[in-house]
Amino acid sequence: MMKNKKKYQYWSRKETNLLTKLYPCVKLDTLLKRLPKRNKETIVVKALSLNLYSAKLWHPKENHILRNYFEKSSKDKLLYLLSKRSWKAILAKGERLGLKRETAKPKLKVDENYFEKWTPNMAYILGFIIADGCIIQGTYKGYSDSLKLGVHVKDRDILEKIKSQLKAAHAISIVKNAAYLSISSQIMINCLKNLGVTYRKSSNENVPQIPLKNIRHFIRGVVDGDGSIWQDRKDYPTLSIAGGENILSFIRDHFFDKFRLYSTLTKQSYSKKVKNYLYQISYRANSAKILINYLYKEAAIYLDRKYYLAHKCLKANIKTRQNSKYILKRYHETHNS
Repeated sequence: MMKNKKKYQYWSRKETNLLTKLYPCVKLDTLLKRLPKRNKETIVVKALSLNLYSAKLWHPKENHILRNYFEKSSKDKLLYLLSKRSWKAILAKGERLGLKRETAKPKLKVDENYFEKWTPNMAYILGFIIADGCIIQGTYKGYSDSLKLGVHVKDRDILEKIKSQLKAAHAISIVKNAAYLSISSQIMINCLKNLGVTYRKSSNENVPQIPLKNIRHFIRGVVDGDGSIWQDRKDYPTLSIAGGENILSFIRDHFFDKFRLYSTLTKQSYSKKVKNYLYQISYRANSAKILINYLYKEAAIYLDRKYYLAHKCLKANIKTRQNSKYILKRYHETHNS
């Protein structure tokens, strides 16, 4: 015996009016609550017969607004004009349409041209970025790249100093035991790129052309970002710097040229994250004391914790040992191999 087919329920005028009003504006799940006698399939079929656009689909009028206003209008204006859309949805749709937002002006105040002119403080911040910062590509096409710096919360002072130098209105955020400063500015990022900073700088590091008078400030930035200063059991000062081969070779050669102080470039562990080896150079006793004095004497910008350790190391009393012949031999052996 055949089962009786369920009798089709015609749409009432009230249901049709409600569907016409709400279908382009609300989600299907919300419509189901307003139309309890209907299921998803019947709602979609009826909407198609009425030539209605789903709230999920972009209406031609919305696309027209996006094409006219996406490039130069503010975020608030776009959200007002496209009130049914989230900011993420607007950016994603703009990218699918091949549109680019104008990125000449950052949202928050910052000195975008800071890295165009060499100064001692600029050299320091550049060194700190190369050691412990990164630039991040914009999520969507036409969206500004960002500079991101992160330190342990106890070293937040250096982020405050960098923020002050850059005249940035950006807030420093605290997440658990870390402090972060993130600045979006395409002009600033382009300047950093011209100085050799890349998206994956650890695997593709470049040494910028630094004026001689600013090299010590640049190296101090690298030390504050990726270096260590301490005193061993005999209270002898030690200076150690970790990082990529190119940067450390540059620093090591500079120290040798200026002070005839030598260090072996030691290969450390392989980093899966950056797909490259990390290296280290180290100096101890009088060698470390000379270099620490060179880097931190009369410094205008520094990480407070390491500045304190530097001055503590400078008070150490160490006998001078004459080993210049040995140092020169090791240096020439390394560079001629």
